[in-house]
Amino acid sequence: MQSFWDVFPIIIIFPTFAMALKWYLDYRTRLKLIEKGLVDEKIKYLDFGGLGQYAPTSLKWGLVLVFVGVVIVGLRLIVDDVAGEIALGVMLIAAGLALLLYYGIAGMARKKIIEERHQRSSEPNSGN
Repeated sequence: MQSFWDVFPIIIIFPTFAMALKWYLDYRTRLKLIEKGLVDEKIKYLDFGGLGQYAPTSLKWGLVLVFVGVVIVGLRLIVDDVAGEIALGVMLIAAGLALLLYYGIAGMARKKIIEERHQRSSEPNSGN
């Protein structure tokens, strides 16, 4: 099992870097399109690669991994030799707390989106 933990950072670092690079390049592409005037205000609704629909799932698993990672590092720093059952239990509690935090964030985001849609639909059209 020790060899897995030697490779684990590589498994996490490279895909994370690739995803962050892709998001940045998509953002820069949108900015360039706006600067050149090739599109109008509808550019913010463009979906590059379908990332918008996966953002909540990414947030959820990102929170879980960060919480579990903080617990692992914290246990290693605080105690030299931790029983496996205790470490697993604390990691599961941290993952549960992360999911509860995600539930709260997602609920607030949904409420805000619904309010914005309602506000947009109730505004009179100035163009007509």
